[in-house]
Amino acid sequence: MLSKRTEAARISLFVLDQVLLAGAFAAAFALKVHLVLPDPELIPEVYVRLYVVTAPVLGIALSCCGFYRLRSDELPPRGVRVRDMLWGGFVAMVVLVIVGFIIKPVGPGGATAPPYSRAIAFLFMALATIALGLSRKLSSVAAVHLRGDPDRLAQVVVFGMSNRVLKLLGVFERMAHMNVHVVGVAADEVPEDVAPRMDTDEAMALIAQGFVDHVLVDAGGLEAGRLDEILALADREGISVHITASIFPSTNLVPSWERIGDVPVLGFVTAELPFGARCAKRLFDIALSGAGLVVLSPLLFLIGALVRLESPGPAIFVQRRVGVRGRTFHMLKFRTMRADAEDETGPVMAVENDTRCTRLGGFLRRWNLDELPQLVNVFLGHMSLVGPRPERPEFVEGFKQTIPRYAHKHWFKPGITGWAQIHGLRGKATSLEERIDHDMYYIEHWSLMFDVRILVRTLVDGYVNAA
Repeated sequence: MLSKRTEAARISLFVLDQVLLAGAFAAAFALKVHLVLPDPELIPEVYVRLYVVTAPVLGIALSCCGFYRLRSDELPPRGVRVRDMLWGGFVAMVVLVIVGFIIKPVGPGGATAPPYSRAIAFLFMALATIALGLSRKLSSVAAVHLRGDPDRLAQVVVFGMSNRVLKLLGVFERMAHMNVHVVGVAADEVPEDVAPRMDTDEAMALIAQGFVDHVLVDAGGLEAGRLDEILALADREGISVHITASIFPSTNLVPSWERIGDVPVLGFVTAELPFGARCAKRLFDIALSGAGLVVLSPLLFLIGALVRLESPGPAIFVQRRVGVRGRTFHMLKFRTMRADAEDETGPVMAVENDTRCTRLGGFLRRWNLDELPQLVNVFLGHMSLVGPRPERPEFVEGFKQTIPRYAHKHWFKPGITGWAQIHGLRGKATSLEERIDHDMYYIEHWSLMFDVRILVRTLVDGYVNAA
């Protein structure tokens, strides 16, 4: 859940983007009419109507692509990332073209107008890229000046020292526009190159004397009762306090203040995607899995027939797996082993060069063709194209007891492929801890562009490795 400051920054960025993108579209129209292969016959009303429909769709598309997924250490954005701006300009053009196919050009009085200019779409892409970069730059400059005197440094006192604190101090150092100066750190041991060391009473005296603007606390190393004293003093002086998550060392859930009725509560929530992002990911899955099922249907029927001919048993192997929120579902695969492969052993994980595999099964596994029926799981909503790989219920309970954050992978729908898989982390021989680390990185950095990157890498790497 976003803080009020983060939410306000996101809304401000969204509004600023919309204003600048509208200006970019107007500029693209003007350039086409007067400069780029001039065409004074273009009707302004036609393009105004087009952009009125395009603007909200474009706002939703940019939001779903992660343009407004801000973290506290990105407020304001510290710079313009060219890759992101190019991606934003491309998204802007694609949305304009799609809307242009749907909204037919109609002139005043319902008269038929000439087709939309393709040059305007490309000009809009170039100008939208510049507009999005300018938006980030303006927001960064404005945030510095809204804090007051940009030359005045905010004086910060830190209580406690840990890896979390060192990371935060590193953020302060990198983000010069934050105008932060660490007065001192109250801890037993402080690296000499970090900040001056002081004792707790000395740091609290600075707060009481009005020399401190902000307090950062790592509660894990404080003496009993000290946190209450620091909070009371900060409250009296009217300065803000931030406490690292070390106050709750036993959880990796995301803490946030919420209200249930009129009662404020501190919630610990999962890192599930917002509703709009879930809708975008689901539409992406439906479109690609549906197209894949249609295009690959001859291959699916051929493989199914070959599996049946090679060995007795069904062509499709159905297996229970654990999916989103820990719910089980039936995952589909082409059968690659003998039908009685687990009759004597019970559920066991497959290994490389598994003797239970059939000849055709080995070929299907090598080229990952045995996974193709999971397009049905994706289309039905059990799985996603990209996400953490699902595991069997028989193994999940044991993994949750021994692997930190294992159950957190169930915050997202399982995928046919994932960030861990394209890094070679699949199968019994690889580290499960590393797989979970990669799954959590994917969950914490998700965007539609990230999914596209993983899918492309899966196709390219799968072909290279198999060949």
